[in-house]
This record gives sequence, structure tokens and C-alpha cells, in this order.
Amino acid sequence: MIVTCGNCSKRYLLDPHALGASGRRVRCATCSHTWFLTPPEDMPESFELPPLPESAPMGRTTGEARARRVQLPAVQTKPSRAKFIRWAAIAAVLGLAIWGLIAGRSGVIGVFPPAARLYAMIGYAPVVPGFGLELRKVTPSRGSDNGVPTLTIDGEVVNISSVTRDVPRLKVALRDTTDKELQSWFVDVTDQRLLPGATVTFHTGVAQPVEGATGVIVSFVGAGG
Repeated sequence: MIVTCGNCSKRYLLDPHALGASGRRVRCATCSHTWFLTPPEDMPESFELPPLPESAPMGRTTGEARARRVQLPAVQTKPSRAKFIRWAAIAAVLGLAIWGLIAGRSGVIGVFPPAARLYAMIGYAPVVPGFGLELRKVTPSRGSDNGVPTLTIDGEVVNISSVTRDVPRLKVALRDTTDKELQSWFVDVTDQRLLPGATVTFHTGVAQPVEGATGVIVSFVGAGG
């Protein structure tokens, strides 16, 4: 029979005959909780065998032998291998799901923006392109090349953090007076990581910039553009 401790819920396998006809007090091997346990109502009845012939070797009766086999507390059952594998598989699936939600948090936030607050609460704020970097001395200049009007943009990327960082791509956008984007292109600054406090310059330009452009916006956009 299976016996469960009412205090710590540990389960044990117990021979019901060890309880005798009227029951007995047992003790949990884990938490030392004791209680009186009675045999189940459907326990098979035991019958005494007739005495052995006098010529047979003397031995103990069935009841005496059973009394010697009483071992309390009962032996705790071990979890089956299949159950252990099942729980290990569930834990692995949950771990992969959590890792996927953390690694892909930018995509999750893109679909469900309020999730950004939840990620920040657990210490996983969304990854922002150019985090820890700063654009400085961005200077647009107009000119001409063999009579063709040109627009060039120079500037610096500065690592203002205390760790070495990758420099993402830049997006250069030309806008009109209503802040409408008229033309844009991407700039790869460097493939080298930027040390803390270090600076790297960039230079880009376009021939025949679109008419009506009155402003330039330079921003970090990451490797995907």
C-alpha cells in the first residue's frame, strides 16, 4: 500500500500486514512526523497454518515471521526513470522558450510594445542599436563635382560607455520642411569594435541630392538596416 505523510507529503511503500490487525503508530523518515495508521479495509485476511509435524524442523509460525519483517518507517519509493525523463524534457522546453523570449525581445516588443516595460522590470531592456554610442560633430556640406551638385556629411561616433562596443550601421535621411523623408541611404562606419572613450569618424555623400531637402537626420539602425 502507498502511505503519504500528512505533514511533508512524502510517499512510502508499506506492507499492510506490518500494521497488524488494529493498526500501529508510524513515523515519517523525512520530517519525523508520527501518526496512527490503520490497515486498509480491503486487506486480505491472514489465516494461521496448521502446526508442522513433530518430525519437521522447528520454526516460527507465519505470524511470528511477519512480525519480524515489520520495518517502520517504510521504504520510500524511488521515482521512475520515465518520470524523471519527462520532467527533464519539460524543463528543457521551458528553458528554451524563456531563452527565445529574451533573445528575441526586440521582435516581441515590435509586435507588442507594452512588453518593453515587462522586460525592463526583469533586467532585460530591449537592445537599442547604438546603445552606449553617441553621434557628434555631424556636419552636412553642399558642393559640386564637375558641375554636378553634391551633398557630403561628416561626423564622429564616440563610445561613451565603459565597455567595448560594436559600431552599427548609420542611416542618413534627407527631409523637407514638413519632416517628410525624401531620400535615404546607409553607411558602414567600421568593422572594428570601439574601445571605451574611443572615437571613429565617418564620411558619406550623395550626388544630386533630391530637391526640396532642407534637413539631414543621421541615426543608428543596426546591421539589418
